[in-house]
Amino acid sequence: MRKHLRLGLPCLAAAVMMLVPSGPGALAAPAGGEDVTVYVGSGGASLAGLSGKSLLRAAGKAGLTAQSPVRSLRDAQAVLEARHTKNATIMLRGGTYTDAGVEWGPGIASGTVTLKAQPGTGPVTFDGRAAKAGYWTKVGPTSPKLNFQGPYTVQRYGDGGLKATGTKKDGPVKGLVVNRITFKQIGNAWVKSGKGYAGVQLNYVSKAKITNNSFVNLENKTVPGNTHGVYLAFNQTQKTPGSNENLVKGNTFQVVSGDPVRASDGSSGNKVQNNVFKKGRDYKGKTRGNGNYGMFTYWVFPRANTCGKGGNTFSGNTYTVNYYNKKAPAVRSGSKTGRTCKSVKDTGGNTYKR
Repeated sequence: MRKHLRLGLPCLAAAVMMLVPSGPGALAAPAGGEDVTVYVGSGGASLAGLSGKSLLRAAGKAGLTAQSPVRSLRDAQAVLEARHTKNATIMLRGGTYTDAGVEWGPGIASGTVTLKAQPGTGPVTFDGRAAKAGYWTKVGPTSPKLNFQGPYTVQRYGDGGLKATGTKKDGPVKGLVVNRITFKQIGNAWVKSGKGYAGVQLNYVSKAKITNNSFVNLENKTVPGNTHGVYLAFNQTQKTPGSNENLVKGNTFQVVSGDPVRASDGSSGNKVQNNVFKKGRDYKGKTRGNGNYGMFTYWVFPRANTCGKGGNTFSGNTYTVNYYNKKAPAVRSGSKTGRTCKSVKDTGGNTYKR
């Protein structure tokens, strides 16, 4: 995996002051809090290995036009950090990218970062086969607000697509938007060394909007029930609260070997609305549906041993048989500890189609 060296903001500011005293050809200091558009293309310029003045000079020019893109998401992050960005748009040129494990840390931007496909340049695909395991990207509570706007495809990542994790110190991840992305062929049925957790994994996240996405062939060959389309949980290491008041709406789930939407660890107030759960072909070509126990389930584990506080609802959805081609309930609560919960409710308007 390509590694990019980054300057912390204090060092970066000091380097800018050193570079811009006066004189013709001196690098202009970045305006504080500016809005920036960065263009990314698979054949663009790489900032890998650059530091100090070299990084600043390259980041001051690269990626700022469609004709001079940078090569990867990490390169785009370096450009944004160097320019003291407020809000940013990252335009993705059509092509295949191998970015993996991309973390959105503090200092990249102070406002919102939107990732979009550049119109008229062809389909955008992020392919994780070279990484063999892990996630496509990770978001934390000190990240800029992330707005992932497709259409683009995230495929062949062993552990999952997007993972967002809050902390006790900084609170939950807020303001996350994931829209019109296809998450496909994730899990150890597709990537041998993968663990296959989820297309979108929310660990202590509040008020995220997961809308109009497709979750296709998220399958584990080993422990098939462990992979999900959307997983709503807590930060297990820090024992935070769960993920609350998130919206999962207008998505399509097709052949997910674990329950397609799963909540646990006290997660509450999450709404699963107007989604379609349908059949398709699995990794062996067999026709299957989604999940084992239900379409939206809440499960109690020894790590937290707590029920949800209410408000997890399932409404207006269309669903079919489970991954084993048997009829399963729309919603279900279960437990590994013997604790009895009713932490998910069917609130009506759901249609079962064989």
